[in-house]
Amino acid sequence: MKDGNKMAYDRAGGRVQRSLASRVRNAEERLRRLLDDPVPPPPEPLRFTPVLRARHLQSVVLDAVDIAVTDRLDRASLTVTAGERLLITGPNGAGKSTLLGVLAGEVAPDSGSVTRRGRVGHLPQEPHPGEPDETVLAAFARGRAGEAAAYTEQLLSLGLFGRDQLTVPVGRLSTGQLQRLALARLLSEPSDVLLLDEPTNHLSPALVEELEAALTGYNGAIVIVSHDRRLRRRWQGAHLAMRATSTSATRC
Repeated sequence: MKDGNKMAYDRAGGRVQRSLASRVRNAEERLRRLLDDPVPPPPEPLRFTPVLRARHLQSVVLDAVDIAVTDRLDRASLTVTAGERLLITGPNGAGKSTLLGVLAGEVAPDSGSVTRRGRVGHLPQEPHPGEPDETVLAAFARGRAGEAAAYTEQLLSLGLFGRDQLTVPVGRLSTGQLQRLALARLLSEPSDVLLLDEPTNHLSPALVEELEAALTGYNGAIVIVSHDRRLRRRWQGAHLAMRATSTSATRC
């Protein structure tokens, strides 16, 4: 090999060796940083596991006769028996949410009457489960006996919030998190009738499936308002279809 070629070869070989050594040092440094400050494992996915409780009632639990709310709900009558499943559908403006509010006793009808038997739980379409400065845990425990901290494990057991979210103020929650908090409050108390207004809004598909599974095992009556096509496709109970201009409807 000529001297010029040998010198060029040595220079090239030296650059390769220096490059390899630099890569090794960089890899060793990245490994050291990783060992010193390991990446935390991803959080476990939420698992919605409510234990729904209802008494074994019989006969009629809700009986609404000729109820109406001016400009919001035309005259309607509705009877729900113990353990019954009823899906209410219809376009916006049909009065579906108002109907649930009247059945729950939260909206006073301008005419007609409602007879309720048993404990009624209501999830409105836009829930407000706490004050903005309340923590998630305090809002969940509000109105219940004892200190809020005593309800930590109960809230965590539902699978709707992680431990690090319990101290977050309600005012900082997303719409979906507000929905989950309202569900947690509702479904952790015994109810004989559940009135659910768009309960799958803002929930992940996995949480929707787990909510449906929980409701399947519930022995109380359920009245659901929903536009969710998947829920409606899987529905196996009765169906009340309301119209926009009148609550006269077809029940099947």
